[in-house]
Amino acid sequence: MNLESFRTNRYQLDIEFDSILHRIVLTDLYSGVVFADSEYRYSLFTEYDDEIVHLEGLYEPTLDEVVSARGHKIVTLRGRIGKPESGVDVRMTQQFNLRDNEEYLEENISLRNASKKDIVLRGYRFGFRKHLNKPKKYGGPGMDIDEYRLIALPFRLQPDGKKHDYQLDDLYHGRYQTSEFYNPARLVQEVVDKNRARSEGWAWTNGEHGLLVVKYNQEAIEYSMLDTEHRDGHTYLTFGGASPSLYNEPTQVRHLQVGSTATFGTTRFHFYEGLWRRGAYMFREFMSTRGHGIPENYDPPIHWNELYDIGWHHNNKEALAKHYTLETMEHEAEKAREIGCDSLYLDPGWETCEGATIWDEERLGKVDDFVRKIKEDYGLEVAFRTIGRSYCDSYPGMYRRRADGSIGYYAPYDPKPFYETCIASEQYQQEKMARLKKLVDAGMNFIMLDEFDWRGPCYNPKHGHPIPTTPDMHARAVMDLARKLHETHPELLIEVHDPIWSWGPRYLPVYYLHDSNSFNEAWAFEFMWNPLEDLLSGKALSLMYYNLAYEVPLYLHMNMDYDNDNCLAFWWYASTVRHIGIGGKKGNDKRFQAYKEALSEYKSMKNLYTRGRFYATDELTHIHVIPEEGQCVVNAFNLTDTHTSRKVEVRLGDFGLVEDINVDGTRAEIVGTKVVLDLDIPPFSPKIVKISFRQVGSDW
Repeated sequence: MNLESFRTNRYQLDIEFDSILHRIVLTDLYSGVVFADSEYRYSLFTEYDDEIVHLEGLYEPTLDEVVSARGHKIVTLRGRIGKPESGVDVRMTQQFNLRDNEEYLEENISLRNASKKDIVLRGYRFGFRKHLNKPKKYGGPGMDIDEYRLIALPFRLQPDGKKHDYQLDDLYHGRYQTSEFYNPARLVQEVVDKNRARSEGWAWTNGEHGLLVVKYNQEAIEYSMLDTEHRDGHTYLTFGGASPSLYNEPTQVRHLQVGSTATFGTTRFHFYEGLWRRGAYMFREFMSTRGHGIPENYDPPIHWNELYDIGWHHNNKEALAKHYTLETMEHEAEKAREIGCDSLYLDPGWETCEGATIWDEERLGKVDDFVRKIKEDYGLEVAFRTIGRSYCDSYPGMYRRRADGSIGYYAPYDPKPFYETCIASEQYQQEKMARLKKLVDAGMNFIMLDEFDWRGPCYNPKHGHPIPTTPDMHARAVMDLARKLHETHPELLIEVHDPIWSWGPRYLPVYYLHDSNSFNEAWAFEFMWNPLEDLLSGKALSLMYYNLAYEVPLYLHMNMDYDNDNCLAFWWYASTVRHIGIGGKKGNDKRFQAYKEALSEYKSMKNLYTRGRFYATDELTHIHVIPEEGQCVVNAFNLTDTHTSRKVEVRLGDFGLVEDINVDGTRAEIVGTKVVLDLDIPPFSPKIVKISFRQVGSDW
């Protein structure tokens, strides 16, 4: 048996092998916890020559060690998956990148088809194994991770209300929840990761020591997976490595032609000290350094959405003619100006038919004249929404064609059936862009790409795309629209809903296909209809967890008719969504005035909410701070029907040396650079506390 050990200042990696690869052990030298202690898992089901062949284990392993030009130690394992007599020859290359002066290592995996025929990967799992026992408190022998939890990042709580926070007993029994979006108005497709856990990252911690696991892949859709395996009378947790998820992503690795190679994304294992929130902040920093953060000079306009008061009429021409007129639009613009918004947001109603992306001149006049009038008469910019389906036959020849030859058309009930466009169609891309360009050329400064959700593959050979299309092709086609818009209008602010699952849990990792040339903002999960109920139900708490782990801005408009007069929902979403819009007066003057006052206060601190760094002491206490400007605001919430009181510590010293601290909004005790707030909050109410300070050595 060969044993190779690789040690850094923080961790140790041990690899045992002879004619087959045995254990790979990963130890945190600070805590002594052995996070991986068993045989590394190499498991592959492949379709080869009309047979399903199961390959297990890494045979004929070789190990190489080199030092890169930057001084990194790169350990490379190579071998054959499965016994040679299987007849299928799949070669694996596995690299571990170790850095002596850093507290993380990175894993990269690739597969090469060295067989004589093409193969299809029908299922696979590569990953570290941790041998599990029942925890002591449940009668088991206990183990070194007895008190550890594995928490999903960025969504400890998903928008569907499912919590992804697993203790040892959950891991041992495989009690994982799969969050997925279900919409009866779309093709229902099964996910392949039932009974497993899927996330961009995981914080594995006992509150003192932790391991942050992050999967990052900009070339294909991939997640960091957890699963519990029962094998030979033992139970193991498998983590890291690679595994299929969702609709068998990444689809790019599913078919391997002879001699071709499939490469998976990088997994980073970062050791740290502290609570799981510390892991979330590290995840956020990791993503921000890769460009997935707040755009440069970000200052989003506050939107007024006309939808809530005018209503939704899709393809009903008579209703559109009655409700969406120049007069009603100007009435909405007047409300927007009165309450203090910056922009009139056109949701549905401006098109000849929803999805056509053709401005209705008959009802609204020329688009250039409309934008100019709203600007000159009301002091407002104009923003709009476009969708990826069409409620009229607006794109003939550009619709998704199913495998049976029929076109994508959804008509379960009247009066709003719609055609399913093929976003990847070259003709559709050109036509959609031409129509969009007329609108942005007229001066509109924001666009939402909504309802581009995946409805299944397209089989039309005339569209210029591979047959059939995949969710990844579809997502890239949607992002291509955003990129083309930014090519000619780089100042345009673009929000893109998840192109596969548009309104609930995301299909794509937040970072996927994101950069400064694609989308600027993502959608805040459809909490727009009943914002207070979504908050009180606990679903909108997911936004707090998102902000702990990401600075890619979210966008949401909210219906004030479904808030309370304390503006509880307004302040929650203002605190957790960097770009907000409002709407929905409908004769409720008291609520309108309450929102007007709240919006005025919000605007006085807007930079903190749109550009500030977000922290939280708990789910209901948020801290927004811009240290270099000496500004901080604390938003606290009471979601119950009784008064609550609590003390909150704000450690300004964490942002550097500060002095001249002032608190406005509650009683406070200042101890050095620590501020202890005494919060008393009425039922179903927000509490806002402003803190100003001066950084030592600053000139202002």
